[in-house]
Amino acid sequence: MRRMLSCVLLGFMTSALPLSAQDQTAALISLSDLSRRNQLPQLIRSANTLLADANLTPANQGIVLTYLGHAYQESGDFTRATSYYEKALALLDRDGQHPTEYATTLGALATLYAELGQTDTAKHVLLRSVRLFEKDGDHAQIAMVWNDLATMAADAHSRREAHKCIARSLAESQIAINITPDETAALTATEASIAELDGDPHTAISKYQHSLALWKQSHEDQHPQTGWLYILLGGAYLQAGDLPDARATTSRGLSLLEATSGRQSPRFFAAELAYSKVLEASGAHDEALKLRADAQAGLHTDPSRQQAQGEISVSALR
Repeated sequence: MRRMLSCVLLGFMTSALPLSAQDQTAALISLSDLSRRNQLPQLIRSANTLLADANLTPANQGIVLTYLGHAYQESGDFTRATSYYEKALALLDRDGQHPTEYATTLGALATLYAELGQTDTAKHVLLRSVRLFEKDGDHAQIAMVWNDLATMAADAHSRREAHKCIARSLAESQIAINITPDETAALTATEASIAELDGDPHTAISKYQHSLALWKQSHEDQHPQTGWLYILLGGAYLQAGDLPDARATTSRGLSLLEATSGRQSPRFFAAELAYSKVLEASGAHDEALKLRADAQAGLHTDPSRQQAQGEISVSALR
């Protein structure tokens, strides 16, 4: 999957909220910072501590639960992620006074469906999310949802839909007043993936390089999204026939993902599959075959992924 989704959506959560107490504001800002820096164990501990506060408002409980869902999704535990997203949606839906937060949680849940390959469900949830953001007039969030839809279309090799969705996304981003470098990096990466789909690897390389530069303005190399951008850039080099750069760049991305996500994460397995293509093109057939077999075995035997694939949110689909 060519996405940079959940981290972008969750980055808005504290800035958009009318919080009732200064200490809760500080706590939620801390969760946002831990999420941005991908400090998942600390994020989970802090979120659980915050949930134990009896004074936490229902809306803020929903936000904290969404951060927990995001943390477990990034950890590859899709079953727990689904459970926390469900709890967050139930709280925010019951409250009924925070449609923006509800829409944000829907968008986060959609990224999980996309990771599980449940594309139709992910699209349905994202379109429901964008309708809520449209009512609120949040052009930055609208831009990011259309970007997610464009990326999913590119993954499905649907050129017409990908171009239509990215056009909507870019139009919204141009009138938004709060687009950040991270969001611009996501938009640029999607443009790169569409350029690959169009058979224009040189534009894709330029776009991915620009996306990396934007992303690194606020993130170090030791972040899974940094590693994944190197994987995507390596794929563009491969399409361009530049095997040395393809191998070096993809190898760097794989090493970063091993350090940040671990060798048993779905993202690492996906990166191994990408690297196996580079190895195959380079003539290292035996090495490519072994790497591909290991990655496919890891993806197919992940119990959390298999269980979560059968779980569809009723509240998300309403």
